[in-house]
This record gives sequence, C-alpha cells and structure tokens, in this order.
Amino acid sequence: MIFVTGGTGLLGNTVIRELLHRGERVAALCRPETSREAFDGLALNLVEGDLSGRSALSAAVADCSAVIHCAAMIHIGWTRLDASRRVNVEGTRVLAELCVEHSKRLVHVSTVDTLPAAVDLANPITEAGEGGIAKTPCAYVVSKSEAEEVVRNYVSERGLDAVILHPGFMLGPNDWKPSSGRMLLEVAKAPMLFLPSGGCSVCDARDVAHSTVEAIQLGQSGENYILAGRNLSYAEFWRMIRQQAGKSWRAMRVGPGIRGAMSAFDFAVRTLHLPEGDVNGATLAMGNLNHYYTSDKATQALGYSIRELETSLADAWNWLQNRQ
Repeated sequence: MIFVTGGTGLLGNTVIRELLHRGERVAALCRPETSREAFDGLALNLVEGDLSGRSALSAAVADCSAVIHCAAMIHIGWTRLDASRRVNVEGTRVLAELCVEHSKRLVHVSTVDTLPAAVDLANPITEAGEGGIAKTPCAYVVSKSEAEEVVRNYVSERGLDAVILHPGFMLGPNDWKPSSGRMLLEVAKAPMLFLPSGGCSVCDARDVAHSTVEAIQLGQSGENYILAGRNLSYAEFWRMIRQQAGKSWRAMRVGPGIRGAMSAFDFAVRTLHLPEGDVNGATLAMGNLNHYYTSDKATQALGYSIRELETSLADAWNWLQNRQ
C-alpha cells in the first residue's frame, strides 16, 4: 500500500489515480472538513486526519510500503508564513520522523520554487541550482525551502530513505479545488491582462504523477529531480490560454506605476493587518522572474516525459468547463 498526502490537490489526486491504474493499493490522508468529491469512484482507504495528527499518521505510515507527500499550503505572499510553516515544514518533519521510525521511503514533493530562477530562456536551471537568481522570499518559497532542508537533514543525519521532486507549473484534469486551474479561469475571463515580464515551466500533472510513482523504485535516495516542462514567457502562455478559451487578446505590460501602487498596498496590508489577496507584491515579483528549468536528469533516471503543452492545456480547460 502507498500512503499519499494532499490527495484532493491536482498532483496528489493524479498520483492516486496513477497508482490505482497500476493496481496498487492506496491510502490517502483527508482532513475531516475536506470535501470527498475528489475521491468519488476511487477504491482507496481514507485516513482521516491532518499533518499534525501524529497517531493517525503513524498508523498509516506503518501500514504502507512508501509515502508520497504531496500536501502543501501554497500562498505566494508576504503574510501567512507561520501557517505555511506549520503545514509545509512541521508536517514534513512529522512524516520524515515516522518514515525513519518505520523504515519507509519518502517521496517528498517539493517545487521548482525552492530552486533559483533562470537568467534567461537559454540557460534553464538544473538540480544543482547554479547560476540563477534567488526567488522572492514569500511564505511559500521560504516554507517549502525549509521543508526541503528538513528532508535533507533527515537523510544525512537520521538515515531517512527519501527522494525530492521539483514539479513545475502543472496543468491537467482532476484539478478539483482548482489550483493551477484558477490561472486558466482568471486569464480567460479578464477584460485586460497585465503582463509580468517573466515566464514559467508548464508541465502536465499526469506526466509528473507518472514519474512521482516511478521515484518509489527508481529514485536514488538523497537525490532531487526536476519535473518541469515547456519553458515560455507568461505572455506566450497567457496568449495560449486566451486562444483555448476563444477570447481575444488584450494585454499590457506591468509598468512602474502598477508596481508602485502594489508596493504601497503591500505596506498597508502588513502594517494594518489587512487580508492579503492572491494578487500582491510577492506574486508580482515572482511573475517577473524566469522560472525556466531542465528535466534531463528525471528523463534519464525516472523515465520522465513531457507531452505537448497544447494537449495539457486543452485537457485541463475542458475538464474545468465540464465541471462548471
């Protein structure tokens, strides 16, 4: 049996479906208050609890042959660092401890956001993270970097058998929340797009899930693998989304005036303790970075493959539209 966390998220749910397709038995962690819709029709064992519930986690880890840790709190912003650390860092620490205790392999799903950004499209970043530009120190980047360090320390100091994966920006069906699908919906409906200057590496959650499962057997303990995709600017990516949605292209670059207004708003949020929205200074700063990566190592070691972005985009868009 494989124990999966984050099973209601895009990658976690796709990993579960990949495992079931292979005939594996699956146990999935599910918070009591979370909707079970993402698990409808799936033959699996639900473990009720969260990443702070050591007793439930201990029993699940003891009963499994490996753990795939997909759960994470994703907030690209300056606030919610403490909450992000509770989930991303302390939750990972609990699982790492239990995997050592029960001698189980941990496949830790990190993110390309723990690696530097690229200088340009011609120089994508590898697992070594050399020659890049530091990421914006928002709650997500900081907490996921710290979580990754927890795993590395357990490997070197406690003998944890673990593999670290770095997915890029994922698209695909079964985006129940939705997560990355929100970008598709927002870009499609916006009357005017304000373009950041950076870009991203877009991949298919089904391809990532396949190699995540392969990492159980093929991943080398202590190693990290990038599971990214097609590197392209946000302008090019968003144009593709608009075409998929059948919408005309209306866009303008984010200029200094918008950046200045966002900085002032960020200051007000932090000093007056106002709620921080999804669009903030951190998302703007991250959007101006080149999130470009190469997956050559995973291609060779884990059999990772990258399908056409047009296919991934169409499948993700159609799934979202059919669900509405």
